[in-house]
Amino acid sequence: MKSVIIQGIKGSFHHEAVERFFKDQPVEIVDSPTFNSLVKQVVDGNVDYGMMAMENSIAGSILPNYSLMTKKKLYVGGEIALPIRHHLLALKGQKLDQIQEVRTHAMALLQCGDFLEKHEHWRRLAMDDTATCAKNIQLNQLHGVAGIGSSLAAKMYGLDILESNIHDVYDNFTRFFLISTKPMKVENFDKATLYFFTDHQKGRLSKVLQILADHELNLTKIQSVPISGSVFQYSFHVNVVLVNKNYDLYYQALEKVKQVTQHLSVIGEYKEDKLIIEKPIGNPVQTSVVL
Repeated sequence: MKSVIIQGIKGSFHHEAVERFFKDQPVEIVDSPTFNSLVKQVVDGNVDYGMMAMENSIAGSILPNYSLMTKKKLYVGGEIALPIRHHLLALKGQKLDQIQEVRTHAMALLQCGDFLEKHEHWRRLAMDDTATCAKNIQLNQLHGVAGIGSSLAAKMYGLDILESNIHDVYDNFTRFFLISTKPMKVENFDKATLYFFTDHQKGRLSKVLQILADHELNLTKIQSVPISGSVFQYSFHVNVVLVNKNYDLYYQALEKVKQVTQHLSVIGEYKEDKLIIEKPIGNPVQTSVVL
């Protein structure tokens, strides 16, 4: 059985991303308190894979995780674009009017601000992660205390969902990468992550982008990352989707990009996880990876 390490504990959104990626395939899930420790366990070979949040559709990129990918020379074997659904969780039998305090991750508090403003008398405590808060409510039998987290956390820790979908923005997604220390071969891939850096000659970056466009590669993400030990020099992580899976054009593009960059490496070829925008269920919320 393969092992996958996540940031946080079981019942977190990282856990949910693993379940979605591997579907019915059994895997061992390993907890990690931080992203740094997650990556260390992967690099040391103590686990097979890591599942790591890279960006959120509201909060943007998690830049330290891109830096970890670069520094430790990690590879991408797949992605999950997970819809983030926040629910109010409490001990079974608790009622909404009995709640006096809410404990959850700081980002979850921010993303559920409209709902929480309707309950101004509740104390708000920002904690390490959503799933740990849910677990502690059950372990310590915290009456009058609610958590904000996933339906998976509610199921795992035996909590009731007092209110569903309490987030302010409905189409809130976090993108996760499945990472490892070695390239992972994926048949019929339609997306790739490239890593490169250029010199400071005028127009170098624009030449790279033009090559990608000319070879029918749809640029879906470009993220600059400071190069360690250099002053104001940057490397780039680029995600591209292969239009019509034209592999000939893709490989031609790689050869041309090599000619206009100082370094180019392919750190992942995998299948795109397309966003699926669902209609709100439960409380009405605004429509437009909290971790």
